[in-house]
Amino acid sequence: MSRENDTVVLLGGESEEREISFQSGNNIAEALRGEGIAVDTYDWRPERMQEFLSLGYKRVFIALHGGSGENGTVQAMLTLAGIPFTGVRMLPAAICMDKTIAKTLVSQTHVPVPGGCTLSVAEVKTVRQSGRAAEKWREIAEKIGLPLVVKPARNGSSVGVTIVDTVDEMDAAVSAASISDDEIVIFEQYIGGHELTVATLNGKALGVCQIIPKTRFYDYEAKYNRDDTEYLTPSALGADFDAKLCRYAEEVVRALDCTSGVVRVDFLADRNLNAYFLEVNTVPGMTAHSLVPKIAAKAGYDFGTLCKMILEMAH
Repeated sequence: MSRENDTVVLLGGESEEREISFQSGNNIAEALRGEGIAVDTYDWRPERMQEFLSLGYKRVFIALHGGSGENGTVQAMLTLAGIPFTGVRMLPAAICMDKTIAKTLVSQTHVPVPGGCTLSVAEVKTVRQSGRAAEKWREIAEKIGLPLVVKPARNGSSVGVTIVDTVDEMDAAVSAASISDDEIVIFEQYIGGHELTVATLNGKALGVCQIIPKTRFYDYEAKYNRDDTEYLTPSALGADFDAKLCRYAEEVVRALDCTSGVVRVDFLADRNLNAYFLEVNTVPGMTAHSLVPKIAAKAGYDFGTLCKMILEMAH
C-alpha cells in the first residue's frame, strides 16, 4: 500500500464500534474533500502500526471510536512518531475511555455524578465461582436502589448497557457488560428523566442537544439504526438549564484536560432538572445520526467547516 496524500483519516479499528467508525471516517473524508483538502482513509488495526507509520503521513484525523483509537494507544504512537493529530492527547484519552476514572475525577468538581460501585470481570468470575452471585447482586441492588444501570467502563455507543428493574435481571446484565477479561463492570444509580449532551470546541461549549429516544434509553438502536429519535438543539428545558449544562461541560473538560478539538460531554437530568455527568467522548461520532454535527450546525458551523477546523487544530 502507498499513500496518495499527506493527510489521512484513521477509521475502522478493532472495537465493537468499528462499523460506526467507518461511517464517521468516510463522512469526514468526504467533507474535507468538499473543502478542497486531499485526504486518504486508512483502516486502522493495532497490528498494522508499522505499515501505517511506513506510509509517512504528515497529518492524521482520528475518527476511531473505542479501542486503541480512543484509549490513548494511537495518540501515544502518533506523539512518539512526531505526527500531528486531531483531538486530545494520550493521557486524557486514556482517562476518559475509562468511565470509572473519569467519574472519580469529575466527582472532585462542582458537577454531580451518579452514585454506584464497580467490579472487575475477574471479581465477577470469583463471585460466580463461589456460588454467591445472587447474593452479591442483591447486595448491590439494595445499596444503589432499583432500577439501576449496569454497563462496561471502557466501551461506547451504549454497547453492553442494561437498565435493571429487578434483581433477577442482574446476572444477564453483568454478562452483557463483561465485554472482555480486563473490563470493569459499573453498577450505577439510574437517573430517569432527560438525556442530554454538550459539544465543546477547544474547551468552550457550542450548545446542548436533548435526545428523546422512543426506546427506553438512548441505546445502540436509537443512536444508529432508528429514525424516530428526536433531537432538540437547544433543549426544551429552558435557556437557564442549558447555560448551566454548558458550564458543567466546560468544567468537566478542564478537569479531564480535554480542551483540544471537539469533545462531547454526556449528561442525564432527573425530572427536577438536577443534572449528572455521565461520560466524555473524546472522539465523538460524525455519522448522519451523530450529535456533535447537529449542535455545531445550530452554532453556525456546517459539517465541512467543522471538519476543516478540527483538522487545522491537529498538533
